[in-house]
Amino acid sequence: MAASLEWLEANSTRIDRLNVFPVPDGDTGTNMVLTMRAAVEQAARLESPTVAEVGRGLARGALLGARGNSGVILSQILRGMSEGLAKFSQCSPAELAQGIKHASRAADESVTNPVEGTILTVARDAAKAAVSNTVDTLEDLGTTVVDAARTSVRRTPEQLAVLKEAGVVDAGGQGLLVIYEGLLRNLRGLPPPEIVAEDRGVEVFSEFAVAHGADEHGYCTEFVILGEDMDPDVVRETMGEYGGSLLVVGDPTLIRVHMHTETPGEALTAAMSYGPLDAVKAENMDMQQAENFATAATEATAATVARVPVVATATGEGLTQVFESLGATVVEGGASMNPSAGDILQAVDGLDGDWAVVLPNNKNIVMAARQAAEQSDKDVRVVGTRTVPEGVAAMVAFNATAAADVNERMMESAAGDITTLEITQAVRDATIGGLTIKQGDYLGLQDDDLVTTGQAPNDLVKQMLEGLADDEPELATIYYGSQVSADTVEQLSDELQAGFPDLEVEVIAGGQELYDYVISIE
Repeated sequence: MAASLEWLEANSTRIDRLNVFPVPDGDTGTNMVLTMRAAVEQAARLESPTVAEVGRGLARGALLGARGNSGVILSQILRGMSEGLAKFSQCSPAELAQGIKHASRAADESVTNPVEGTILTVARDAAKAAVSNTVDTLEDLGTTVVDAARTSVRRTPEQLAVLKEAGVVDAGGQGLLVIYEGLLRNLRGLPPPEIVAEDRGVEVFSEFAVAHGADEHGYCTEFVILGEDMDPDVVRETMGEYGGSLLVVGDPTLIRVHMHTETPGEALTAAMSYGPLDAVKAENMDMQQAENFATAATEATAATVARVPVVATATGEGLTQVFESLGATVVEGGASMNPSAGDILQAVDGLDGDWAVVLPNNKNIVMAARQAAEQSDKDVRVVGTRTVPEGVAAMVAFNATAAADVNERMMESAAGDITTLEITQAVRDATIGGLTIKQGDYLGLQDDDLVTTGQAPNDLVKQMLEGLADDEPELATIYYGSQVSADTVEQLSDELQAGFPDLEVEVIAGGQELYDYVISIE
């Protein structure tokens, strides 16, 4: 298994580049490496390992170290293999073949709606070959498994139309093939590969607090209204008279309000006409007026933010500050580096109380979040937020005085009301959904679906907003990335306000890598 990890590390960049969409956050190979590394490190701690003990160590390490969907599925493959070998201190080729069969079965069971042409198919084809052929040695078994997996990977574009259109094989399936190849290389006595490290990181230039402390003025005001027969739309209309950046979510008996206002007292008084208020918070955002006391003011503000039982994933200084300002515990991770199930579990277990909510904020982190939830002794609810804007909306809807099930329901509802627009650059040529893409083109994604491409990111944003005009969007919150200048995003804001007079535009330095803009539309 250590040899498999080495071979996977040597091939991870190539696997990353198999991402169907030509965006720079393809990280299937990286996620599988990190998952596999956690598995091998756990197994390597054993003093006198047997096959069964190594299997259990691999399964436990992978369970906590799983990153991304591919890592979670790989952890289930290792768990299934462990269960298949649980009775053996050493194993024959036939017994290992049964372990590979159990691995495939566990992988299939881990996915609600299995899709052909993926890692699941490759695992299944490899398992069928393993148990259908009588072999005398482990090397013969390895050869059989690798040949079947390689053939299966080559077939994936014929089984999954999007792979054929993109001109790639399935990345997860390729990763599993590489793992089996590493095993076979070791059985044949081949030396470990020479690995050339690649720097996948992108330097973050954003200095959110310093450069953009004056972007917003007034008070960030939040509160909960407890009433009867309330109408969130009516409350939203009333609160709109007192400020901007308005988010109003809830039901007839409980409404959560977030707003930026110069007159928090007046806003709170107006809100009280609907019912008693709870969880009131008003923080001064006008940093320039307190320049001489910036450090003290920042520390005082941070101290007033009460921690709540919510774990959210985010990357970029600005996005991290957004979630922390709402009381969440942030786990570093996002499009370019998914946190492991163990990272999320550690954050959850570090919270006070017997329940918690997890916001993955990325579709590729949802499975790891659910795996962490299963491992925790707490009652953990995973709200399946696919994007950062969905996570922010869910966070705003959180009510510290409500029970876990109430919060889960309200946060899911709030996240569902958000449309997310994202702008990034293509890292290779491709044809997706009828769109011809060249390396370096800007891509426009709406709720993770590729909808347009072009040369100018600001133009793509305006184009996508025009497509949403029938929905009459009221608020666009633009989180701009580390490579976008303040002048560029200011120009975008001005153009949106001129082109969409009824749209309120808020700009926040997100500091995220890879994505020029992540935009929340409400």
